[in-house]
Amino acid sequence: MKNKTVFIILLFLMNMQYISAQQAIAVTDSAPAIVNGLTIGYRVKSAEEKEVKDKGNFSRYNMQFYISNTSGEAKIILYKQGFTLLNDISADLVRFDCSNATGARLTNKTATLQAAPCNILADVEDKDCSSNKTVHNKRFVQIGYWIKPGQTISSNSIMIVPLNEQPRITATLLMNNASSTASTPYGQPVSSDAQSFSKIKNFWKNTYLNIQNGPAVCSEIDNEWWSAQWQLVPVSGTSFYNIKNKWKNNFISLDPSGAVVLTGFASNTSMWQLEQVANSNAVRLKNNANGSYLNIESGALQSTKIWNDAWSAQWIIEQVQ
Repeated sequence: MKNKTVFIILLFLMNMQYISAQQAIAVTDSAPAIVNGLTIGYRVKSAEEKEVKDKGNFSRYNMQFYISNTSGEAKIILYKQGFTLLNDISADLVRFDCSNATGARLTNKTATLQAAPCNILADVEDKDCSSNKTVHNKRFVQIGYWIKPGQTISSNSIMIVPLNEQPRITATLLMNNASSTASTPYGQPVSSDAQSFSKIKNFWKNTYLNIQNGPAVCSEIDNEWWSAQWQLVPVSGTSFYNIKNKWKNNFISLDPSGAVVLTGFASNTSMWQLEQVANSNAVRLKNNANGSYLNIESGALQSTKIWNDAWSAQWIIEQVQ
């Protein structure tokens, strides 16, 4: 990551107040824990008596564990040592432990909730492969993980405890280097700007994703084409994005056979995860529906299983000025 990117991120991190990981706190379905603006608890969705083979009857609970950011500030788990994308940090926010859960019938004794990737818009220096010149691109750079103001992250889990007992739950806040802030530098939100567009360039061929002639292809473009400009729309509550075209307002998606198509609506098959390529400014675009990666290995635009270091499946996100 170049100096200018680091400078922007350092501005973003100024005046943050750090908080420490907490000890385990007892919670119930009617009494959640509140720690630094985070409400942590669970809800019992249903309860029933269940026989466990020759061990007798037990109480079976269908539970929803949650963490809500009720403050007006984002809670962020930052990358360490220079804020590089390659640091091995955990996205775990909170762990729930049930001390009297039996784990019978493949049920759970613990549940862990994770934060989503936290991205900021940064000015990054890239090397243009065709001209060997240094160029400046604006794109979103992940600096860690976060839970946004007002956001709730939840997960369902089944737990079995001795008959007629209530689950005995403790919650442990795991985000041991989290910080909080109300806004980013220059007032920009830490997410995709609803009005910002990007060009998506293939790292291998230096061609661009576009729909100029109808179908989605990867080819040379005119810099002014709206058909080659895309909005990365975060999917609420996930780490995925919908890739929406500026010209036609349709989405890059997959049909039932796995072929790349355009649709007029967002769906499970139009959700893509941006995976940072190690030691690179590129990302891989992974489809939520089948785990395939957008690539041009065969020449045509496709989404298939492909080896990790294939240049044909690596993409540069260039912010449109």
